[in-house]
Amino acid sequence: MAAATPLGKTPGVEPDPEAELSSLASQLDELIGRVGTILRGMEQGDRADGQSALLEVERHLVGARRELERRTRQTVDDGQ
Repeated sequence: MAAATPLGKTPGVEPDPEAELSSLASQLDELIGRVGTILRGMEQGDRADGQSALLEVERHLVGARRELERRTRQTVDDGQ
């Protein structure tokens, strides 16, 4: 008797890593936009209200997006 296939999985089909990375890039773009919206809504004066922390979060998200783009360009340049 064959092993049961988990729900939501097609037997013998592996997820495409490039599609997964593209999806992650889209999610990062969405998060960057959402954090930016929150930052624009905050008052400019007092940074004790968490604005500094959100600016740091945004910076890290942008850095992650940049690294993902670099990886994608490297893959294309390598002809994969």
